[in-house]
Parts: sequence; structure tokens; C-alpha cells
Amino acid sequence: MSTPQGGSVPAPGPGDARAGRAVAGRRRGAGKRFLVVGDVLDGVLVHTAAHRIGVHDPTAVIRHRPTGGGGDTAAWLGWLGAEVDVVARVGVDDVYRHERALEDAGVRAHLRYDAMTSTGVVVSVRNDDGLTAMTDPAASGRISAEDVPPSLVARADIVHLTGAAMLGAGADRLAELVACARSGPARVSVDPSSAVAVDAVGAARFLDALAGVDVLLPNRPEALALTGETDLDTAVRRLTQVVPLVVVTAGADGALIGRRGRSVHRVPATPAAVVDTVGAGDAFAAGFVRAWATDPVRVGAAAQEGTRVAARALGVVGGRPPV
Repeated sequence: MSTPQGGSVPAPGPGDARAGRAVAGRRRGAGKRFLVVGDVLDGVLVHTAAHRIGVHDPTAVIRHRPTGGGGDTAAWLGWLGAEVDVVARVGVDDVYRHERALEDAGVRAHLRYDAMTSTGVVVSVRNDDGLTAMTDPAASGRISAEDVPPSLVARADIVHLTGAAMLGAGADRLAELVACARSGPARVSVDPSSAVAVDAVGAARFLDALAGVDVLLPNRPEALALTGETDLDTAVRRLTQVVPLVVVTAGADGALIGRRGRSVHRVPATPAAVVDTVGAGDAFAAGFVRAWATDPVRVGAAAQEGTRVAARALGVVGGRPPV
């Protein structure tokens, strides 16, 4: 569940969630089919004034939300009016609840249940100093290529892999998921989702597993972790040696586009009033791949659409669009 750092959202205009879906059918990407494979998690979102361990904050704001990179990206695609399926793994007791939440967002859910472990959980704690997240992968850490129906891959135009719990499970698992995604006619996009997931797999092994991927969508920390660089432009250029198209989210600095053999191009952020940064990177990915699906040449315009959807996500609590 990656997030760009910083940014701000205009107040929602006349397009609420339902109106957004109605309009979205007329946007670029209509008619394309998307398959998202990734995390569906339970989220505990905490906003506190506490600044150190041992402090009791009786006025903390705590919200429970469905989240996870796979569910969040799919939900934003559904909000945009796209035809989208999501494959994920949850605990056996939570299948109906998560299916219902995804279906309400316009997503066809294909949830594998796990009787041996529970649904994964992420706890996000935010105060004036920043954000800290803690994740228990649980069922999401067990997603494999065997969970993905070949029929869904065969009919998809874009297969998107995302979610730290899934991608951090090891290089072999990641390579199998990429091979599965590439087994059909679809273009393949990957959101590394977390610098911690990159470190858990190992940067070199993570990059090796991306062979054949069409577009990589890291945020700034993930791009730096994948390359070991400290300069973002240099990191982008190095990543294009592995994946031909790299789009890095950089919060208030917008996005950087790298294409093999070309100079790095910058796209400005869409102004936003930040309420919650959780899931903004997933929203960017949804906006980008939806536009890119129909017009792969106008990458800058697709990135600008990504920043627009991310800006909307920054204005709501949790990683998904309002329903």
C-alpha cells in the first residue's frame, strides 16, 4: 500500500462517488479490462496527539477500514468506471464482508479464503510528526500464482500486481506472479508497495523478478531502495534498464517518468488538502493505468490523471474512494 509523500486535494466538486462512476465511463480507458492481484487487508487508522510510547491519548480518532494495495487500487479503478477484477486472499470468516465492500466499489471480487490464518491487518498511526504503519501479512502473505484464475488473465488488458504483504513474500513468489500475469495478452504493471518489501526480498532479486514487466510504479523510497541510489533521477534511469517505463510518485513534487533511452520527465502534482495519505499511491496507480491502458503513448497525460486521482484520495480517510 504505497503512498506518495505530501500533496493536497481540492474539495470534492459536484462529482461525488456515484457521479464519479457515471462520468468515468466516458473517460479514457472505457472498454478496457483490468485485473488487480494483491493485498486485501483490514485497516486500523489512528490519528493521535501522542508523541511517545507510554502516553494515553483519550481523544485519539480511530477508524476501521478495508484497505490493502490490491483492494484500494481496484476500488479506485471501479470508482473511475473501469471494468475490474481483483484476486486476493483473506481469512475464512471475512470473505463476505470484503466481497461486499469491493462490490460496493464496482469491483468483481475473487477472494480466496484461508482457513489456516486470518485476514491481514495494517495499523496506521499518524500524528503531527508523520505516519507509522505496522502490517501483519497473514493471509495476504500466502497469495500465489495458483490463486489467479487463468481465465481472468486471458481476458485482461492490464494485470496490476501490488501489495507489500504479497510482494514481500519472496523473490520466487514474485517471479511466479509476474510470469502468471504475462501468460496472457495483457500488459503488466507492478507497484512495489513498500521499501520494506523491497528490503525483505532484496533489491537485486526483486529487480530480477520483474523481467518482462511493462511499467513499474514505485514511490520515492521504493525507487531508492530498489537501486541503492540517493538521487531520484539517477534511480529512475537505472530502473529503466530493467523495466522500459518507470513512473515514480514523489508527493508534492508530482511524478517522474522514465523511459528507456530518454530523459527523465516531471509531471506536477495536483493541488490537494491532505486529510489522510493512506492509499494515495494506490489511487495514483489506478488513475495512471486506466489512462495508459487506452493511450500508452501519452504517458505524461496518464501520469497527470494519476496525480488527479491521488489528490482525491488524499482528501478522504482510508485508502478507498467514498461510496
